[in-house]
Amino acid sequence: MKAQEKPSSVTFNIYGGNNQILPNATQAVQNFCNQECSASANESVDTSLTGALEKEKEALSIYIDHAEDLKAYVTQLASCRCARDLGEVVATICQKEPRVTTDIIVKQRFIELLLPFVPSWKQGRTIDNIRVAINNAWVARKKAVKSSLR
Repeated sequence: MKAQEKPSSVTFNIYGGNNQILPNATQAVQNFCNQECSASANESVDTSLTGALEKEKEALSIYIDHAEDLKAYVTQLASCRCARDLGEVVATICQKEPRVTTDIIVKQRFIELLLPFVPSWKQGRTIDNIRVAINNAWVARKKAVKSSLR
């Protein structure tokens, strides 16, 4: 007589952080606890701030084709803590986006488009400082690509 097979049950409890688990599953269930807190947090978002940033996003969309990519870049820009971080993000944008060239990324007009998305830094927020950080990040990126091709 053949024994009945029971489906196995796996539970993951993850608290905080970004975690990605990719099992070979046929079904996924995501439960959200404490709906009251998440609803009040969502309501407290300042709509005037997001409305103001929409104009800047629209101006930046001249260089970036896909809305999903633009949203990802804006998120990366918002996480920048210094000019060096901003330079790395701009180097990534330049590498992936066909409309963003090495000439454009160092122009004052382009750098000024990025400034509304970065948090207020206490120092190093000048165009010249950001331009140097972008150039350094781009040179490092080109060296890394060259060495990986060898």
